[in-house]
Amino acid sequence: MTGISQVSSKFLSTAEKIQQGDSLVSRGITGSETHKLPEAKGVSVSSLTHKLPEAKGVSVSSFAVSWAKRYYSTVAARENQAPRQIPPSPESTYFEGNRAKIVDKLTNTLKLASEIAWNRVEALLGEQIERHGIDPSLINPLEIVADSRTLYRKAIDAYAEREPVFRLSVLVGKDIIQVRRKYSKTDALVLGFVTVEFQYTSKILLGCLSESERSEFAPYLKIIDDYLHIPYGEINEAAANQSPNSRALLAVQHLWQHTTEIASAVYERASFQHQGYRSCSGYLSDREIKISGIRDVEIFQSYLCWCVLEGSIRPVQQELFPICVMLYPKLHVSWELVQDMLLILFWEICARLPAEDLTVFVPYLRTVTEMFSSDVFEN
Repeated sequence: MTGISQVSSKFLSTAEKIQQGDSLVSRGITGSETHKLPEAKGVSVSSLTHKLPEAKGVSVSSFAVSWAKRYYSTVAARENQAPRQIPPSPESTYFEGNRAKIVDKLTNTLKLASEIAWNRVEALLGEQIERHGIDPSLINPLEIVADSRTLYRKAIDAYAEREPVFRLSVLVGKDIIQVRRKYSKTDALVLGFVTVEFQYTSKILLGCLSESERSEFAPYLKIIDDYLHIPYGEINEAAANQSPNSRALLAVQHLWQHTTEIASAVYERASFQHQGYRSCSGYLSDREIKISGIRDVEIFQSYLCWCVLEGSIRPVQQELFPICVMLYPKLHVSWELVQDMLLILFWEICARLPAEDLTVFVPYLRTVTEMFSSDVFEN
């Protein structure tokens, strides 16, 4: 998985009080630590952290954490191969020119870019097929490369025809949702291969442009990346099954208005706590890493919304958690960074939503936080 504005002075002053020394979330948030979680708008967290729907006498929260431990342990047990080297990125060539020339450069680069991207995907994730028990027949390189090429071709055409960026979601949004569903419906981990293919292709396409040209075309690529990573189609379908005035739907609508603002604040704070941290793609302060990091926080929020609307932790169990377990270690994203991000996310959501919305979100947010806690990844 790979998405800033200043945090408000109010949040910084509050966060400073809880971020002294070791991070709380890196030790996990357990029932005995509920006093360390935020209270918002007169509502104590303890009053909000009721159990999710019970299943065979065990709370969904406890069950989900136990499941996460088993999943991670099973995957880790299959890790018996030496790490493979990631091929170096090709040198970027910078050009100056008008829109027509930019379109020509992108068009001429696209075919080779998608093929190079897949070679990198195989180098990065090839060993994960056995490690995660993925059916190899579900991964069709020719089909994945062709799908990425088709969607990027549409983005290039939209840019060539001077379509506004926001129109791209209308022009290709449904196509991207269909591609996303095609690969996630049989095994969500296949979607992980697809998203990395798109990420590498996008990076190569931007690499053939000058800095000024890049700033023109990058927003078109971001629309594709957002639709591919965020389960818009599933969220919309789950919302359609809610009554217009359902508590879950209203809570999701309220959070959705703040997702980017929250993601930016979370990333800013997490970057401050992890100064000098470097993934395989670069430093947290790098512009491209910021964009993808913010998007990652938006992804977590979108899955929370999906869980709330579906009334189940299933979307995280079946998609988000397995994909993170497969991708984050390979991309050198530490679990401590993810854990700190989730704790800050908890604070940010509690600071922005009214109490009636928090009663809907907090049980799922707590469960997701516990699923990604150090207790799960201690081995």
